[in-house]
Amino acid sequence: MYKIERYEASRHREEWNSFVAKSKNGTFLFDRNYMDYHQHRFTDHSLLFYLKDKLYAVFPANENGETICSHQGLTYGGLLMGFDATAEGIIALFRQMNDYYRRSGFRRIVYRPTPWIYHLLPSEEDLYAIFNECNGTLIAKELSTVILTERQQKWSTLRTRCAAKAKKNEVTVSESNDLATFWHILSENLSNRYQVKPVHTLDEMQLLQSRFPHNIRLMAAFRHSEMIGGILFYQTKQVVHSQYIATNDLGKSLGAIDLIMDETLHNRYTEQPYFDFGKSTEEHGTILNEKLIHQKEGFGGRAVCYDTYEWEL
Repeated sequence: MYKIERYEASRHREEWNSFVAKSKNGTFLFDRNYMDYHQHRFTDHSLLFYLKDKLYAVFPANENGETICSHQGLTYGGLLMGFDATAEGIIALFRQMNDYYRRSGFRRIVYRPTPWIYHLLPSEEDLYAIFNECNGTLIAKELSTVILTERQQKWSTLRTRCAAKAKKNEVTVSESNDLATFWHILSENLSNRYQVKPVHTLDEMQLLQSRFPHNIRLMAAFRHSEMIGGILFYQTKQVVHSQYIATNDLGKSLGAIDLIMDETLHNRYTEQPYFDFGKSTEEHGTILNEKLIHQKEGFGGRAVCYDTYEWEL
């Protein structure tokens, strides 16, 4: 039914990017100009599915031993579908995809669908196919916190008070291109609190921002012209996502993040239907960071789950 081709940059790059841009559940993270910045870390085994010589869907994936994974260099993944994809068509596609990977010597698939808030059109045909065709098992459920832009909930008293404190202390907020200063604050913050580094290096993020200047944007807080904190946002057609959040000690004491959120939610990035704070869970969702999610819920955010499925081939 479908013609399946393994992704090759020399043959498919432009076609892949064009399809992702017009898909019903893809974002700029699946553009090869984003995906391939760390291609040396993964063995790509993505697939393209053609129906009557027209590209119908693509699957960003990499090899991990005998397992095929929704691309592990991305926060979410799964099958990216055209607007003409149907439930019956996707069930048949999964059947053929399983056969393809089985014949290629793989034993299982680990699959992380794109959360529904990122969909331009309802796109959960893949979830039904996992149940109906693959007998898939839910192996992780991670919790993110999301604000519905047009129906924002009232902030907690603490969050409101912190934003007011920042204003009183002459903290200002503006968009900034100074990733280097923000990365210094972010790196020190992560090192001191968790003994880890940011997932991206400064050079990597500067490269990605140069490729996607309208999607990757930094909102920063300043006091007397000194940056004291910031939030790096990933903007898609449906969602503004806070990729990195960090302040120095002064920014924390003055409520810099609260003022950035006030400016962002009420004045700046208001066109997208959803604001996604990201996950507050660890160990595949079995551990909830209660302090972190309490802060996010203080801004009026509520739960959306990021799921992971697995099935044997």
